[in-house]
Order: sequence, then structure tokens, then C-alpha cells
Amino acid sequence: MPAFFDAHCHLQDLPPGEVEAALDRAREAGVTRFACCATGEADWEAVLALAATHPQVVPMLGVHPWKVGGTLPGWEARLGDLLRSHRAGVGECGLDFARSPFDREAQERTLRLQLRLAATHHRPVALHCVRAWGALKALLAEEGIPPGGAMVHAFGGSPETARELQDLGLWLSFAAPGPALAAVRDDRLLLESDAPEPATLPALVASAAALRNCTAVDLAGLTRRNGERFFKEILA
Repeated sequence: MPAFFDAHCHLQDLPPGEVEAALDRAREAGVTRFACCATGEADWEAVLALAATHPQVVPMLGVHPWKVGGTLPGWEARLGDLLRSHRAGVGECGLDFARSPFDREAQERTLRLQLRLAATHHRPVALHCVRAWGALKALLAEEGIPPGGAMVHAFGGSPETARELQDLGLWLSFAAPGPALAAVRDDRLLLESDAPEPATLPALVASAAALRNCTAVDLAGLTRRNGERFFKEILA
């Protein structure tokens, strides 16, 4: 059985009593690493606790664009303290102009702060982007991509956008098959469940392999190695 790397999941969304069962199902399916992404300050400690008790969990701490209005004063200092004391990445963070109403200025300010923290601490970043590709590219052109790397998770853009983002140095992660899958270079591709249940990942790998005209075993190996490269700064 191939080994899979889930580049973006949300184990912390499960009730505490169900986490072990979900991890058992994932292991049975061959999923051996999980990048577990927080979406707000309220779940930072839960993600860190999962990583502390399960070495295969890779912690990511951030503020999702849907939650920028709920941040408390000083959140960025608290995030910086956690990054100094833990091997964690930054995310899920980003821009989302699909949900109305949204505060574009607050989203961009919050993302900038997180990109700067990632750069300071040399951590990988998981980006969320919906209907905001132009704004994201402009912001990254100003801030730069942190040296620890950045990926767009659950990519749903066009093949043209995929090529543009790769040219900027971004990685692309998919949570569902799509036409852009064939436009992603081997060395920039990641796959994810984007769910509390990483055991769903092998089915996605099989679908993605058919679109890329390769075997599921080969694609599982490729994306596992890519996950180990992208998250290398924070792997235990």
C-alpha cells in the first residue's frame, strides 16, 4: 500500500473522542502525515495538542479570512510567541471575496501580518484564496513569498492561474479533481483532504492520477515526497 501525505486537513474540528478513530481510519488507508490547519486563535492550542500527542500531525496556526473580524487585540504577538516556541507553520490564512459582506482591508492587513511572521520564523504558509486571485498576486508581489514557502490550498482556479502562481513560486494543493491539475508541475503539486477525515485522501489521489495520466501509486509517492519537502521546516 502506498503512503499518503495529507497537505491540509482539520482534525481539530472533530469531537475529542473521535480523533483517535479518525486517525486509525487514516492509517488503515495509508495516510501517514497530516498538515492540520487552524482557522483562528480559538483552535491554535487544539492543533498544537494534537501534534504533541500524534507525531504524524504537522501543526499549522493562522487566522482564516472568514475569521478576521473575530480576532482579539494582540493576536499577532500571541501567534508569534507560539511560532517561537513550537515547530508550526502559518495558516490557514488568505483572502476570500466570495462571502458578503467582507472587509477587504482587514483581510489584507491580517494576511500581511501572517506572511511577515512566516518570513521572520522561516515557516511554510497555507493560503486560502477565493475570487481574490488578482489581490493575492498583488499582495505577494509587495510582501514576497516567505522563504519557508507558500502553497494555495484547495486550489480551484483555472489552468492559466495555476501557471501564473507557479511562476511566482507558489505550490498548489488540490482537494478535488479539476482541470488545473494537469497544469501543475510535478515539483509543485500537493494533495489534501481539506476535512476532518484524512482517510478520504486515497480516493482523491486515484482520481487525480487518472487526470494526470499516471498511476495512483506513483502520484501518492510524488505528493508524499513533495509534502516532506514543503513542510520540511516543521517536520518532527
